[in-house]
Amino acid sequence: MDEGIKGKVAIVTGASRGIGRELTLALAERGARLVVSARRLESSDGTGGTLAETVAAAEALGANVQAVPAEIVNAQGARYIVERAIKAFGCIDILINNAGVFPDSAIADMDVFEWQDMLAINLTAPFLMCRAVIPQMIKQGTGNILNISSGSALNYSAGHVAYATSKAGLNTFSQFLSEEVKEQKIAVNAWMPGLISTDMTGFKGDDTSTAVPSVIWAVAQTADTFTGQVVRRSEFGESWGPKT
Repeated sequence: MDEGIKGKVAIVTGASRGIGRELTLALAERGARLVVSARRLESSDGTGGTLAETVAAAEALGANVQAVPAEIVNAQGARYIVERAIKAFGCIDILINNAGVFPDSAIADMDVFEWQDMLAINLTAPFLMCRAVIPQMIKQGTGNILNISSGSALNYSAGHVAYATSKAGLNTFSQFLSEEVKEQKIAVNAWMPGLISTDMTGFKGDDTSTAVPSVIWAVAQTADTFTGQVVRRSEFGESWGPKT
């Protein structure tokens, strides 16, 4: 079942491993055309895979996929990804802002450069990607943007004040941006995965496959059906999602 995804063009950032790879493959299985990005093609800062390996896995599923290594913390990198997507496929239906970092440090011990890097990746990069993609979505008259947030934005945990701040900012950004572009038929939402087993979480939590049903449903929606929401994966099918 493609769940309304077949033939759509999706950009996924942070696609080399973890949730980003899982979502890329889920979209590939459902017939999406893909542009996937990470900082580098053949290597990764973390464990669990590279962008090249994600592309190979998606192609093995029959997907038409373009790898675009780029630094999305600067405007040039974000524009480059969008330009490559338009050149390859002519449109952009879905943007999943998944790339992120997870600093673990008390504020008193945090280096200012670590703070700045965290904000650049977790908050500025989604802004830059949205700014780059929205003109194309306005031109099309439709689009769907999903920002990968975190429950840390709502629940305190020691050492994660900085991370929580960036994700709380992303939640507000998503909600307010949804109002700004709703008349242009662009949906914008924030999705909180909870604890999922990736290198970022020390491979603790649920399997990455548990991310798929709720995300696939969310990115298949329109601005008329689902936008301006900050939702938890664990509440999919209860407080949000398809109506039974």
